[in-house]
Amino acid sequence: MNTTHTLLDWIRRLQRITLDAGAPPVCRTVAEEIRQRFAPGARIGRGGGAPQTGRHAATLRIAVDPATGGRLRFGVDRDGAGVLAAPDAHHLYAWFCYLVDCRGGEPLAAVSRGRSARPAFRWQRPIFDFYFTQSGRTVRGLDRETYVRQMARFGFTHLEVNGLATPEPIEPGVPGEVYPRFYTYCPALDQFVSSFLNRGFYPADYLAANLRRLEHDARLAVRYGLVPVLLCFEPRSVPDALLAKYPELRGARVDHPFRSFRPRYNLAVSHPVVRRHYREMIQTLLRAVPELGCLAIWSNDSGAGFEFTRTLYVGANGSAYLVREWSEEDVFARAAAGNAVGFLRLLQESAAEINPDFRVTTRLEPFGPERAHVLRGVGVGLDVEVPTLLATGWDSPYRHPRYADSDIGALTIFNNRFLPAERAPMRALARRECRTHVMHAHGPVNNFEPLLGIPAPWLTHEKLAALHAVGADYLAHLGGIAPPGAVRWNVNEEVFRRFQFAPERGADETVEAIARAWAAPPLARTLVGAWRLVDRAIRGFMPNPLYFQWGPWYRLWVRPLVPDIERIPERERAYYERHLLSTHHNPNRVDLSRDVLFHLMTPALARKTAARIERNALPPLDRAIARLEAAAPPAGTEGAALLRDQLDRLRALRCWFVTRQSVAVWIGEVHGYLRSRSAPARATARARLRAMAAREITNAERLLALWRESPTVFMAVSAGQETTFLYDRNFGRHLERKIRLMRQYGNARPRIDSDIIWRVANLRAPAARRAPR
Repeated sequence: MNTTHTLLDWIRRLQRITLDAGAPPVCRTVAEEIRQRFAPGARIGRGGGAPQTGRHAATLRIAVDPATGGRLRFGVDRDGAGVLAAPDAHHLYAWFCYLVDCRGGEPLAAVSRGRSARPAFRWQRPIFDFYFTQSGRTVRGLDRETYVRQMARFGFTHLEVNGLATPEPIEPGVPGEVYPRFYTYCPALDQFVSSFLNRGFYPADYLAANLRRLEHDARLAVRYGLVPVLLCFEPRSVPDALLAKYPELRGARVDHPFRSFRPRYNLAVSHPVVRRHYREMIQTLLRAVPELGCLAIWSNDSGAGFEFTRTLYVGANGSAYLVREWSEEDVFARAAAGNAVGFLRLLQESAAEINPDFRVTTRLEPFGPERAHVLRGVGVGLDVEVPTLLATGWDSPYRHPRYADSDIGALTIFNNRFLPAERAPMRALARRECRTHVMHAHGPVNNFEPLLGIPAPWLTHEKLAALHAVGADYLAHLGGIAPPGAVRWNVNEEVFRRFQFAPERGADETVEAIARAWAAPPLARTLVGAWRLVDRAIRGFMPNPLYFQWGPWYRLWVRPLVPDIERIPERERAYYERHLLSTHHNPNRVDLSRDVLFHLMTPALARKTAARIERNALPPLDRAIARLEAAAPPAGTEGAALLRDQLDRLRALRCWFVTRQSVAVWIGEVHGYLRSRSAPARATARARLRAMAAREITNAERLLALWRESPTVFMAVSAGQETTFLYDRNFGRHLERKIRLMRQYGNARPRIDSDIIWRVANLRAPAARRAPR
């Protein structure tokens, strides 16, 4: 072995690449990529056993070898023959990419000396892969194989494959309701296959198209060594016609009574006929795609739910078969938990008849009083999926890293901790062969939507390090990754990938290594400095949970933030209300502090939020932008492209921050005006609203210029029609309308119709007033 050669030097000299007999497809994928990228003259053939030496020098054996003891291997002997091996297929491609991308320029002897490494986490599974399978799947410019390859390269071990082939689901609605929109994601089993019970209730060509897409994506997963998995809302509602034919099988009502205008019911999963139905569907799916390795079940939302659980939107309800009416609360909790666990066990055992390693996971948050009973029933193939085991329901011990009074969700970039106290309950479950899949979010979902590629490398590293320190082995990463064609330089995902193979390296060392890999030293130092400032800005940002996590739903970037929203004629508001997640009687249409019956923010908290953004978020972000603007790499170079990319993403983030600040000002001052009887206080509120409107108009103009002029894909845009979840090519026109309407109505006297909730769309009489108490 020539000690002066780098790893890439050695790879370029390869003459022969050998694969073991029966090697999984990912071994050939790696071999062909080596030949294509580095060694075009290398021959790929069948081998086996120890690395070849002597006359077969410059040979690499690629293998999946469970005998490695869970370790990843790379080594080259004195004759120049090497071995690249992983204990399982789902780590091999990422291990190869890490070596050539991150250590390829190092001396071969240094890379080969370590010979083996243990991945930081056994599973890194995407969950709710937004742009590949879920509600963002119509995003512009997504190449499916490139996406899968990038997932494998970054170190994901699984791939979610059950996305709908059509832009919209088949879920009949009634005029005015928004509920069918929730069926576009986490499609249930009956969107791919049918059984003796429901055959013919969905069009055969619709099911066939969805199944073809699932099969195609599963093949891509296997090609790169990933395990194809499913994420379904179950037990989900079924067509009314099915229950009209079989009324005895009706289960729970599972819709949201405010967002839907007709009730939706699922099937009674305790009924033998329904159990046979689900058994047939899961086995039909496994026979079509036997590589499927896991089914994640989400429930009690989006048209799905377990009978008699307390967190159903309409309250605990269900079929006639589960529990006698008027029983004690714990009787209901035990029955509901036993029914849920029985359903999960049915799916797992039925699938395991085809794939013995098949597992089923379920989220714990929907279970309140049922949670302890559910936990006693899991194990031996039934796993749990949760951001914390230290709280019940949607509560969490994890707060904003700077603001203890910020009730931000556990599944955001702000959750950078995982307490040592999590270790004991994880181990207790592990003793029953129940894996804890710890959920977290450092990617494009629940964080600054619809922006892409926002750098937060230290927050990302801190969370991964906390998970690793406590011994979490199975991670569920919310949201997948950003479309690779849109985000070429994704520092969060680079941190994610490097941590998997070098968890001992600190955040500073990791981030600096990434910057040096992307740019020459002067620009690399500038990038690191800018990223530090962005990290400080994000920690200084005060989020509102719903608006932070699901911003596009509420159309905040394009709706005019005026003191009296209904002063704008309804036809003028249609451009954004069409896709707003609000029915005609939802208070959010006229009051930014409300959504259905939620009070999102008090006026006092809103004023505090606006002040904190002004004081702690915008100044460091402005310094980061100024630092990048001052850098001047030669035009037309990679450095110039990288700089423009990062700069435009930070400019977009600033626009995003300012609009959230404007929303907080709106809540604080509109409600402050309406609650005050003091003329000076009201005058102050109106002056602050005028200043907010002027600032938001300027902000929208800056965003519009960025939209028109930037070569950077800084936000997700639909390739087709606009949806509740994605803006489309008309985003610029929407901003122009917002600017015009804010100029026209921005000085209106504050007003909110507090009786909007009582409106009845088809009743011509005046709107009903508030019901007497």
